[in-house]
Amino acid sequence: MNYHTALFDKPIKQLKTRAKIISSGTYLPTEKVTSVELFEEFNSDLRYGTPTNWMADKMGIIERRISPPSALPSSLAIPAAEQALAGACDVPFDEIDMVVFCGIERDQPEPATAHVIQNSLGLNAKYAYDIANACFGFINAMEMASNLIETGAIRYALICTGETPSKVLSFVLDQLKSGIDKKSYRERLGGLSVGDAGGAVIMGPSDRDQGFESFNTKSISCHIDKCIYKRHSDGSMTGQMQMGPIVREIINAHEHLYQDTLEMLDWSGFDWLLTHQMGAKPFERFARLTDVGSSKMIKTYPLLGNITSATFAVGFDQLVKAGKIRPGDKVGGCFAGSGLAIGQFGYIA
Repeated sequence: MNYHTALFDKPIKQLKTRAKIISSGTYLPTEKVTSVELFEEFNSDLRYGTPTNWMADKMGIIERRISPPSALPSSLAIPAAEQALAGACDVPFDEIDMVVFCGIERDQPEPATAHVIQNSLGLNAKYAYDIANACFGFINAMEMASNLIETGAIRYALICTGETPSKVLSFVLDQLKSGIDKKSYRERLGGLSVGDAGGAVIMGPSDRDQGFESFNTKSISCHIDKCIYKRHSDGSMTGQMQMGPIVREIINAHEHLYQDTLEMLDWSGFDWLLTHQMGAKPFERFARLTDVGSSKMIKTYPLLGNITSATFAVGFDQLVKAGKIRPGDKVGGCFAGSGLAIGQFGYIA
């Protein structure tokens, strides 16, 4: 046998540089408001024929965290980022090349909230900017950072968010208290499912077989009307959150995407699963779709509600701190944002 021929007949596996999560951080406001308290406040049983325990019993959302009215998105993002930085003690601050804020709301239109956060933390990243894509913004930011780290364009990245949807919750609550028709009531009820939170991760290159393996993202923009809110020049808001229709479209899109994601990853399934958290039924549907039991999923919705773009960071932080995940475990992600934006990923712990 020719030695050289035999040698080159064997495919040589090229190990790509992966981007991994080095550390994570979470910030949760201290005030808690239960779903029963919210429904009692607008007399749901008398005014709309809905039991006060409906959201707790049917959606599984028992309570959520509420930040002070004066809180800005950066007020929640900064302490979460500080926690993530404290957990990344081996990362030199001057090698953090990118700071991205990806919340639904920003502190102000200009400058970018990422600059507010960077200035507060004493960082000097060459890239500091905001991106927004509803609840999906954090996943977009991580995919962007992963691509840049893999190519060597940046060394480390801070991805963070601070979500204060309780302001929308308060607006919806005022509408429900004033009395609206049943159709409008059903379209706005989902606005009471949200809660406030901050989340952050530090990302960097992996020196072993660890990190993000692949992202599979899709935008389906014909569903822009199902979850929407707008601010007007007089300070008022309009919008709706059609929970039933949007959940059906999200699950349907994930079902169509799932096998394609597994083929991209060349995996048979996930060891752990992180998902967007909209309540009990979607959580159970994700479990059935992926064949991952609920014991291998992180459940944040009962005590935090829908924490929008902070969902991944908070869930990942809880998964790591639970101490159950092992090196080499395959972590899957199924996330979504209104529009719709749909995405799945595979991450090797």
